[in-house]
Amino acid sequence: MEPIEFVIPRHAVPSDPHSGLSPLQERMLNEAAPIRIFSAPTGAGKSYAYQKGMRERDERVLFIVPTRRLAQNLAQGLVSDLMHDGVPEKKALKQVLLWTSDERQRQEAEEPQIRSRDRRIAQVRAEATRSGGGFMVVATPESVAWYLLNAHLRTDGIDPENLLDLLRLSHVVFDEFHTIEARGMGMACALATFAWQALGTARISFLSATPIDLKTTLVGFGIPAEQILIAAETVVTGSALETADMRAIHGDVSIRMEDGEGLISALDIHRTQIIDTLARTDDGRQVVLVYDSVKQLLADKHALATWFGNIGVGPAERLAVNSVDDSVEHELDELFTIGRQTDPRQFKVLVATSSIEMGVSFKAGLILMESGHDACSFVQRIGRVARGDLPGAVIVHVTRAQLDRHAWLRQLRLDLAQQAPRIPIDRFIDLVLKAVRTRFDVSADELIQDQGDFRRMPQSAIWCAGLFWAALQRSARYKGMRDTLRNFQPRHAAVVDALLRKLEHCGLDAARTWARAFLEEAKRLRMILPKVWLVDSLGKRKAIPWHLYASTEALITAPTRPGKNDQIEVLLSGSIVEIECALGGRWVRRHEEALFPHAGWTKSFELDAIREAWLRTVKSEKRDPGLSDQQLTALEAAEKLVRLSGIVPMSTGEMVANDASLIC
Repeated sequence: MEPIEFVIPRHAVPSDPHSGLSPLQERMLNEAAPIRIFSAPTGAGKSYAYQKGMRERDERVLFIVPTRRLAQNLAQGLVSDLMHDGVPEKKALKQVLLWTSDERQRQEAEEPQIRSRDRRIAQVRAEATRSGGGFMVVATPESVAWYLLNAHLRTDGIDPENLLDLLRLSHVVFDEFHTIEARGMGMACALATFAWQALGTARISFLSATPIDLKTTLVGFGIPAEQILIAAETVVTGSALETADMRAIHGDVSIRMEDGEGLISALDIHRTQIIDTLARTDDGRQVVLVYDSVKQLLADKHALATWFGNIGVGPAERLAVNSVDDSVEHELDELFTIGRQTDPRQFKVLVATSSIEMGVSFKAGLILMESGHDACSFVQRIGRVARGDLPGAVIVHVTRAQLDRHAWLRQLRLDLAQQAPRIPIDRFIDLVLKAVRTRFDVSADELIQDQGDFRRMPQSAIWCAGLFWAALQRSARYKGMRDTLRNFQPRHAAVVDALLRKLEHCGLDAARTWARAFLEEAKRLRMILPKVWLVDSLGKRKAIPWHLYASTEALITAPTRPGKNDQIEVLLSGSIVEIECALGGRWVRRHEEALFPHAGWTKSFELDAIREAWLRTVKSEKRDPGLSDQQLTALEAAEKLVRLSGIVPMSTGEMVANDASLIC
């Protein structure tokens, strides 16, 4: 097919001359609605409004972001901004608090006498900032779930951690909410349910550059529609003259969608454009390559290093950003600079996977990218170029395999080809997200059903929210909190709670074990498969996804040893760089041991289809004439929970695995 070329014209937002805030940013801080859903293009400053509220209004903010890297970068940037404005470093570090697993481990190593839970209780209750000023806790969803669902009985007079701690804040913000999986909606729905009933001061906000219909899920869980505000940024397309006194978000962005054989081949095609971009003297001087697959990026690293070396960009000037290279602190791996403790803005070239979409600040004038795993990813990537009032360009390199795999991409090509050469940003986003919206197209009648298979986001999300609520009830460490949760229990939570009680009280140890494992799933808000650590002869370490380890002959035959937290460490005879090109050489399917509630056994299923396989097995087991009444009760209750939520609890030996879970 012929390449598709068009321009997303320069666009800006109105900006108050005194506060510097746009109309949407003002609403973020001032709207009284307890639950708010806000959308604005990438670069519009969605997080900046809450930073300003913290700094100038002494507001107390919990800002929840999808990844550890985004949390770390956001916290570091805010501390730097505070210090730049004259705030002493010690005070800045008390105002900006980081809740991630990495930060928890660092603090425990530095001050082992202070328990992490005590530290976080003090932080969220503002004890750490009595000297004045607001604060912002930047957290991953899992860290917040850990806080809420791991409360301990105390003998020191301090109340255990609880939901009301968060509701006494000024704002609880879920950033990049388009990344929330169905199971991740549980915590959001619980907080929103309490917020609208005025049990605290916190207003719950959802932010994204991609306007997705979360209202359907929230209403389905029982939150009145009138309690939910939906607002979008006022974006004006026009030249600098036409948008005088406005804050530019992006300059003109030229986009070219072309067929190709991979990003390596795209480099030669666009060599002149790459060199011209690197020669720019403004903040658009970076070139960024974005891969869909970490396997393919690692396979291409040698070729990428050679290509950029030939045009004068050395290893110290190019940065690799992906889940493998980010597992180290900071180093040069002979080909690229790597590590999460690096500032991407200091490099001429970035090569990255989808991790670049969020949490990585850079100055891209040119992006060469694959299409992304979904339409939201496509929008996020394009939105990272030409920030501010600068022009930029995006080359979308599309392979035949990508077109065959993504129906939304095929449709998008057809839609874009029919548009004018200049497509305003709001129209562009609307075209791209057309396919995504079908996931949320659910009727009110479908949401109240508790039978059948639920495959759209709102349907499974409200049942996952019911699970989270049930887990909150069981984790509450004093009667007042348990009674409050029971009194405000939504219908979906009541159904889940009743089914769990059937399992807990049917008289079978296996059923009680299954119920505990299912409740544990409330702590895991997304599917994160375990990683394997590579250790070379010099002691250098890198983490890789399990599937890359299992599909690489040289690794599965290498000696191993147990590492921390039951992780596998693979001992390499050579360097890590040498083996990266061979990662993922053969096709493998991951299997997991799924629990069954009627007997003390498990069964292995292919991970990608575990829900359907588990349900088929249960259907077969229920036909066994030798089943006792207790066994049948357990099977029927568990079957309904899996069917409603999509969650299958897993087992490793006799213990429920901490890192093996799935929502289909």
